[in-house]
Amino acid sequence: MAGHRALAAVGRSIVDLLNRRIAERLPAPPRPTAVLAGTVDFDEVNSSPVAVIQYPSLSVYCYKISVDRETRPVWSAVSAADGIPRIPLRMHLMISAWDTVVESELEWLGLAAQILESECQLAGPLLHPSGGWAPGDAIQVVTDDVALEPMSEAFQALTTDYRLSLLYLARVVCIAGPHGVTAEPVTTMAERTEQLPPLPALTSLPALTSASGP
Repeated sequence: MAGHRALAAVGRSIVDLLNRRIAERLPAPPRPTAVLAGTVDFDEVNSSPVAVIQYPSLSVYCYKISVDRETRPVWSAVSAADGIPRIPLRMHLMISAWDTVVESELEWLGLAAQILESECQLAGPLLHPSGGWAPGDAIQVVTDDVALEPMSEAFQALTTDYRLSLLYLARVVCIAGPHGVTAEPVTTMAERTEQLPPLPALTSLPALTSASGP
């Protein structure tokens, strides 16, 4: 099972695959460079030599992470048997092309679709080693069917203008808890409360004297 770096490793794996195949199919420039982009990077496109997205580029942006409900019951049963917690996740990806000419952007999107359709299964050496993968782990990259309205809402949350993009789904990224870790015992409130020393017992009461008149 993968570790906590698996999500980032899947992003790196897709970017590495795109760049490797683009270099093979377009040995001479112009050709785009695939990058793993964040929300801030959309505001800085081609703004400086250190900007993440430089023309021409293909940005891979993870705009949502969700639980894979299809495999969740199965992994829950496995976790109940061996005591190792697991959560299966899906990465919702948006791949956008960036260039000065719209025809070039369409060409880069077509190239990305061609590559990911040809190699939709990431396993073995195609998986970035930072994910801590177990033998037999594999990630499937498939097209994601999202209506225009939800995508428009997603772009409203961004400061960048709407862009034509390819939507993909990377599944199933199953993250497992550490092996051989036992839970720390729960401390009760009574154990955490400071025990005060008992009060001394009263052995006798002082004698009461009645006041006498003159």
